Amino acid sequence: MIAKPSIAFNDFAGTAKEVTARNVNGRNVLSVRAKQSRFVTPAQATSRNSLSKISRAYKQLTDSQMQSWEVLAKHLKAASYLGSSADMTAHNAFVRINVNRSLAGESVVMDAPSYGGSIPSVSYSTVVLTPQMIMFSGIRHESAPYKLVVKMSASQSAGISNGWSKTILLASDIEDDWGEADVTRLYLKAIGVEPVPGQKVFIEAYWMNTETGIGGQVFKDSVIVTGESTLQPRMRVTMNNLDPNEEQHVSAIDVDYSTGANVINYDVVCLGQSNVAASEVTLDNEIPTELKGTSYALGRGMGANGSMYPQSYEIASSNSGGKASITFMHRAGYYTKPTEIFGPGIFYNK
Repeated sequence: MIAKPSIAFNDFAGTAKEVTARNVNGRNVLSVRAKQSRFVTPAQATSRNSLSKISRAYKQLTDSQMQSWEVLAKHLKAASYLGSSADMTAHNAFVRINVNRSLAGESVVMDAPSYGGSIPSVSYSTVVLTPQMIMFSGIRHESAPYKLVVKMSASQSAGISNGWSKTILLASDIEDDWGEADVTRLYLKAIGVEPVPGQKVFIEAYWMNTETGIGGQVFKDSVIVTGESTLQPRMRVTMNNLDPNEEQHVSAIDVDYSTGANVINYDVVCLGQSNVAASEVTLDNEIPTELKGTSYALGRGMGANGSMYPQSYEIASSNSGGKASITFMHRAGYYTKPTEIFGPGIFYNK
């Protein structure tokens, strides 16, 4: 039997069964005790195998190579702890840099890269955390060779104030799309379960120079998971959105719908149909009603003799039978196949 919290936990810190009590600024705080999961995700297993392989590779370095890593290590600092920082060893620097490079798809380097100075700091306006959507918005963009590295934890008790040791790598090559980065799929793949409303998720993020493997200052954040969000992500159509069971008349497609103006940005390679000067794609879902309509954009085709032919296209989008279709209809210029439709188009809602 557990006594009432007002009696048993008065000025007391400790754990009784599933309840943890602590005193914060004179107030008693109760929370459900978090349990450490013994489950290892595929992402964790891959990371551990990579770390072991890279650590063994350090023993193959020559004396001069080890010396170069010692020089680099003097510029790098280990993670700050209680306001102080510890110097890195050559081995620490070798492992950190090469783990970062491997996560970005680069090979292991035996010679230490040159220290390129400061790395940009991470900045974003908000994080949407619901069971259906996990998205960073308002990201301050950084150009190549910088890529965003994001680590997040599984859902933790809302009373936990320090859970960054529980974060797991989502990806080391995240690119924002007009300041937005949807990491829902990455989170579910790495963590394995959806975030739980009312609980807390811990976040670590930093920019990494993918050429050198050197990462910047780690930005730490924590967010309470909500049941739903008012944020409406910008509509975008790529090859991943096309219905695999339907015939598609494009070899590449990236249609980006603006949220603030009647403008659509196109980057499409149309293959054409046999009897008409048009190409059509079928999506695996419907598009929002406000995006049904017509737009106009420029195109260009390559002739047999290498000549470039400017064209214009009318693009119609509609819903039917639970799916959406986008039709690219040739309207002016010498028609050739394939044709690239590119740049902004003016959109008229119907």
